[in-house]
Amino acid sequence: MRRTITNRIFMMLLLLTIPVSVLGNTRVITKVLDSDLVQIGDSFVARLTGIAAPPKNEVIGYKIYDFTKRELEGKLVKIFTWTTDNTAAGIIRDEDGHAFVHIYYGKGLATSFNEVLLKKGFARVDETRLPEDLKHYLDLEKKAREQDLGIWEKKE
Repeated sequence: MRRTITNRIFMMLLLLTIPVSVLGNTRVITKVLDSDLVQIGDSFVARLTGIAAPPKNEVIGYKIYDFTKRELEGKLVKIFTWTTDNTAAGIIRDEDGHAFVHIYYGKGLATSFNEVLLKKGFARVDETRLPEDLKHYLDLEKKAREQDLGIWEKKE
C-alpha cells in the first residue's frame, strides 16, 4: 500500500515537471511591430532570422504586416534565438540591437512562421543573416519566385 502511494506521488510530480521543460522557450507575441519584427513580453523585440519582409509602409508590406499580426499577435509561439554559442551572450542581433529568432506556431507549435512567409512569397531570404542550418530557405524563396507569389508577383 505504501509503495503504491509513493509511486502515485512520484508519477504526479513527474507529470508536473514535464510541461516546464516542454514550455521552456514558449512565449506570447505581445505585439507585431512590422512584417518581420515582433515584441515578446514587455520589451524583448526580435527580428525573424534569415528573412526580410517589406515594411508595413509599403502596399504589399502592409498586407504582409496584417497577415503577421493575425497569425502571431497574442498567440503562444515557440522561439529559437540565433546564437553563436547557445548562450544569451551569443545571441546574434541586427544593427538596431534586435535579436534574430525563428518562430514556430500553430497546432503543436510545429509550423515555422519564417518558412510560411517565404512560401507565400511574403519575404525574401537575407543571405547576410542566414545561418547554415537554414540554407533550405533559398529553395523556399526560389519556389515562391517561380510561382509569382507575393512580392514576386509580376506586375502587368
